[in-house]
Amino acid sequence: MRRFGRGLASASLVALLIGSATPLYAETLETIARDAYLYNPSIDSARANLRAQGENVSIANAQRLPDVEINGTAQLGQTFRSPGPDEITAPLTLGLTGRLPIYDGGRAANSISQARASVDATYAQLVALEQTTLQNAITAFFDVLRDKETRDLSRESLKLLLEELEASEIRFEVGEVTITDVAQTKARVAAANSSVIQADGNLRASAEGFRAVVGRLPGELEPPDYLPQLPETVEDAESDALATHPSIRAARSAERAAIFAIKVIQADKLPTVQLSTSLNGNLNDGLSNRDNSVGANLQLSLNAPVYQGGSVSSRVRQAQHSAAQARADYHAAVREVQRSVNVAWYALVTAKGAIASGEEQVAAAKLAFDGVKEELLVGSRATIDVLNAEQTLLNARIALVNSVRQLNVASYTLLVAMGRLGPDFFGIPTYSETGGGTAGVEPRSPYAILKEPNVSWRFPWRP
Repeated sequence: MRRFGRGLASASLVALLIGSATPLYAETLETIARDAYLYNPSIDSARANLRAQGENVSIANAQRLPDVEINGTAQLGQTFRSPGPDEITAPLTLGLTGRLPIYDGGRAANSISQARASVDATYAQLVALEQTTLQNAITAFFDVLRDKETRDLSRESLKLLLEELEASEIRFEVGEVTITDVAQTKARVAAANSSVIQADGNLRASAEGFRAVVGRLPGELEPPDYLPQLPETVEDAESDALATHPSIRAARSAERAAIFAIKVIQADKLPTVQLSTSLNGNLNDGLSNRDNSVGANLQLSLNAPVYQGGSVSSRVRQAQHSAAQARADYHAAVREVQRSVNVAWYALVTAKGAIASGEEQVAAAKLAFDGVKEELLVGSRATIDVLNAEQTLLNARIALVNSVRQLNVASYTLLVAMGRLGPDFFGIPTYSETGGGTAGVEPRSPYAILKEPNVSWRFPWRP
């Protein structure tokens, strides 16, 4: 089977770095995904937010732990007496106070559970963002490949038209064609030149989109050899997505956090019991007053709310409405995942059908173009027929390029819709495993880039 990267070899001798030097090696999809995962600022921001959210667990846990503090006071004074000796005093007071919550109505335990659920929701949101970022990087990768191939096709078309214009002018000089034929060819050359400029602009725009996700302009890109492994049916894909998608996990954890928030507020209606203890010492070494003492105190206090003006009940109802909103968000997340999976699946099916038809169209258009050129030489065809045939062939090739790009993007979009396009898909060590490095490991995902019958990037005009 022909390799994926060879399809662009004839048109990829120079790297596509806009404003950069030519790289020594081609960049693969795995390299692009790795850099987008490790160095994208949006992911870095989400990681920092996750670490900040994680501190809420420690903050909540501190509510049920003892609170100990020490305080002390030291003074220095002098008393002047006449008659009599002056007196210098240096009293010192030390105190140790401790408080231990005995019963808080479940506030601390539910606050811890709420914090843990919120952390889990934040982690799932980070996973979803990572997958979306990888999808954006992959889309940008294939956008650059598509626009580069389109630009190369447009340049080849312009070259053919320039040759046709030169031939038309020669035939005009010997009287085989009219000035109209030459003018028609010149018009097509101008249009082709405009198409090349437009294609180059599209390529540069795609390169900027690539830089926004990956952090640098693309070099010479080497497409993967094969499409990723995918489920056999849309039902399998949907079932897998409902079980593993991070958006559903985030919504479910957010709902749990909202339920625990209700219990935290309800604790304000319950009494609290606290054990307090203190140890105090006084030291006075004055000449006339040596009042030294040590005292200890143990106190058990009970606080019970009697009337709160309805504020706690109102906050409970507010939290219940928020929980109902979170529950609705969960069901909305499930529906959105189902929709995304089905849309991605049928986009994949459509792209496969378009490629099959596009290959037939390209083959037929190429045959027609070659035939019209031969018929022109014997005088049975006009110049406009050759121009139309060449434009038809170009349009068919560009349409096939778009279909191939759509096939690749739809394949990875389906994995994102299933929640399976994580860093482990490409064998990228997770952020906690990297330690600042970028060494690859073996893929751990059940889906990976395997040798499937469908080669992902191949065109009949580039063997």
